[in-house]
Amino acid sequence: MMHQLLCILALILHVHSGQSIQTAVDSARTVYAERGERTTILIEPGTYQEQLTIDVPGLKLKNASRHPSIALRNGGVDCDPNAVRISWYYGHGYQYKSMDTINYGGSRSRRWNASVLVTAPDFYAENIIFENSFNLYVSEREAQDSLYVLPEYTARPMPERPKQAGSTAVQLKAYRERAAALSFTETATHAHLKNCRAVGRQDVLYGDQGASVYWQEGILQGGVDFIFGAMTLAVDKALLIAAINGEKGDKCYIAAGRSEGTRGMLFYKCHIRLATEEELQIINHKSQITNTTPAVWLSRPWRSWGETVWAYTTWEEGIVHPEAWSTGLIQKRPEYDALNPCPNSYEYRSQGDIKNRPAWVKILSKPILPDGTRIRVSNWR
Repeated sequence: MMHQLLCILALILHVHSGQSIQTAVDSARTVYAERGERTTILIEPGTYQEQLTIDVPGLKLKNASRHPSIALRNGGVDCDPNAVRISWYYGHGYQYKSMDTINYGGSRSRRWNASVLVTAPDFYAENIIFENSFNLYVSEREAQDSLYVLPEYTARPMPERPKQAGSTAVQLKAYRERAAALSFTETATHAHLKNCRAVGRQDVLYGDQGASVYWQEGILQGGVDFIFGAMTLAVDKALLIAAINGEKGDKCYIAAGRSEGTRGMLFYKCHIRLATEEELQIINHKSQITNTTPAVWLSRPWRSWGETVWAYTTWEEGIVHPEAWSTGLIQKRPEYDALNPCPNSYEYRSQGDIKNRPAWVKILSKPILPDGTRIRVSNWR
């Protein structure tokens, strides 16, 4: 009787390489609708080129390997034999033939064309790589697709993209546009990602106002505003990889927050480093980046009221700009206040000298915010 009860409460599905994860999600949705049963999907190592929608409460995605990995190789074109990678290639402002008549970039209905869109509460993932390849390399699926640019949705005129599968020329700034690996809508509350990896280049991890996400350890990798949105987010002891390719003016902005009336982003005991040459693999472009180039910024707020907190942060020597905070996204907004452009910006016990921080960044002497909130992960979950 007890065995029967446990089976009813915990359904496990198994996805093998070559099969569809979305098909398993669809099965989990049917079971949840009929019996309220929550599902764990065990995924065998491999790259799964599909765009997922997670709309089933309590769904769990887990790497089925006995020795799971989240390692990438050769500029991300290959991954470790024990890794599970979920990857898609749609970029914002582009219409691919495979989209049929629906333009996700124009309507933003998939939040920056996210490879994985989470709309349900209590999502859990463990040892999974979430990737948008748009700004990294031309995937096999993209090479077989056709597209045209929607100039009204792009930030600037875009060149014709290379067609050869495996090309990493798309990492160059001329090709760069917004393309999320993982997005959470306002109904995606209490998400928990353990030892996962989100990888892309511009606008990689996104969350709406109302979403709440706990990112435990693992890796977040990107370049421009690659962790962004109005979600409540706690990033706990993660490695943050700044993807800078050495082109003139190339910079990394890690966090772009716009929370309003709720907790924003907390980065707790994280470490920042530059992407390696192997991780970048730029075609016909020799990177000039060294560990003494201060091209990384902790944050440039997306809205003046966004809350961002950095606590106990460390990084490779010399890579973080002395100011560390930028107002580049809000200077032209009507509410911009030059004297106090983003009052909810905090640092506590960052590595190195903080004397050059802007006056509006509050350097805390104790791990407590002005409203009395103690800086600990549980207060952002």
